Amino acid sequence: MNIQLDLLDGSQVQVALQNINQVNVILGRNGAGKSRFLRGLDLGMTNAPKQYRVSYVSPERAGNFKRDVSIEANTVNSVNWASSTRRANQAPGFKSMSHLALRNAERHYLIKLEDKDARGKSFQRDCLDPINRMLSNVSIVRGEMDFEFVTANGEDVIADGLSSGESETIALAAEVLSFLSSIDEHRDNFLLLDEPDVHQHPDLQARFGQYLLESMNSLEEAKRKKVFICIATHSTPLVCALASSDMTSIGTKEYDCNTVTMDEPSDTLRKVGPFFGHPLSMSLSNDPLLILEGEDDFRVWQQAARTSQGRIRLFPVLATSVDQQSELESFTDRMLRAIYDTPIAYSLRDGDGKTGSLSKVGCVVRFRLQCYAIENTLLTTECLAQMNINSWEEFKIKTTAWITDNPGHRSITQLNDLLKSKNRLRNEKIKDIRNIILDITKIKKPWEVIVGKSLAYAIKTPSQPTDLFGLFAFVGADAAKSLLKAT
Repeated sequence: MNIQLDLLDGSQVQVALQNINQVNVILGRNGAGKSRFLRGLDLGMTNAPKQYRVSYVSPERAGNFKRDVSIEANTVNSVNWASSTRRANQAPGFKSMSHLALRNAERHYLIKLEDKDARGKSFQRDCLDPINRMLSNVSIVRGEMDFEFVTANGEDVIADGLSSGESETIALAAEVLSFLSSIDEHRDNFLLLDEPDVHQHPDLQARFGQYLLESMNSLEEAKRKKVFICIATHSTPLVCALASSDMTSIGTKEYDCNTVTMDEPSDTLRKVGPFFGHPLSMSLSNDPLLILEGEDDFRVWQQAARTSQGRIRLFPVLATSVDQQSELESFTDRMLRAIYDTPIAYSLRDGDGKTGSLSKVGCVVRFRLQCYAIENTLLTTECLAQMNINSWEEFKIKTTAWITDNPGHRSITQLNDLLKSKNRLRNEKIKDIRNIILDITKIKKPWEVIVGKSLAYAIKTPSQPTDLFGLFAFVGADAAKSLLKAT
């Protein structure tokens, strides 16, 4: 489904949303115009009331979640008062409007139960308890005269005493509940949520995303097909919570462009989801994402990060093929630039016998190992030391002895090539002998552990720049400087 709307406000502006799904996440950096875009959709749809039913939820939701008779009066006296007020970035009394929305949802719920067997049905259990499952310290309950709030210990809390996150969550849930309780099956129903993550803890942002999906899934299919939720956000936990559903698509609002095209989240997003789902990894710990080619590299860098005790600050992400690594690089660039002002990520590829540097993909800095593959680093000075080998000559003596003790072994030819090699087969495939190297040195640990620990320890005692067989030489000076903070 595609929509294109003329604002009809004298601005001669059109806004367009393409490939719409049931839940549409719109990303974009500050100033890209996400809020203006949503307000444009709101205004354009308001001008086409026979085709659209629309509700816009502004990003700054002022006030307290309690009844306000003036809000009720304004809503009754002017059918367009609430919608025009909500278009302001700081809508006064917004949460009182949300309180009214929840009361309206309650009324719709009770009307639907009229002349039906209502045994086992209650507004508290069906509508309020799902809201309460998002909250940790307070619950909203039906009182005799109005909604009330109680703590886990049963103590009453006034609306003014709710935390900002609790108040935001309850108000947003009320908006969602009210909107979904009065779907018009003869029109397209659009709920526009502008930065619903404001004032919410990351875990609460993710729980709100799950609440949205559960609310949509609770609808009959015919009604669900008439509902479209558009969300402008910076929240990576919210994005990843929503991306788990086939109902969700994601698009990016660019500067000076009033068309947003939605795409369904692929396995690519779900692969990097743990990183994006925890924004503290980048904003507080400065742990940029590192895309790695293959499970071997993934295990090595996981071990390196663990062993370094915080000195290696990277978030390893596995690419199972070169093509997927390219896809992850492009996707990560688009995703990071849509969320962060100064984004950076890394990608490390096998050497595969190639030389030369790799160009960036946007904010993704790409490196190529200066050896064939990560297992070639087993033959570096640092990794040999981890295996209690003090020199290359010592390793050659032990290798010669192993060849003598294992006549006829299929790997003897390559081992002899290794002994003769002037560069330790640095740019050749040694996958078939990597475990034999461990056997030669009498080491029982997995080779990935040896390399990972060597990377971590090399930060403290880096090899000399003149060591052609040092770990940093095989990893690459530029990669070592960025990934290991080596100087």
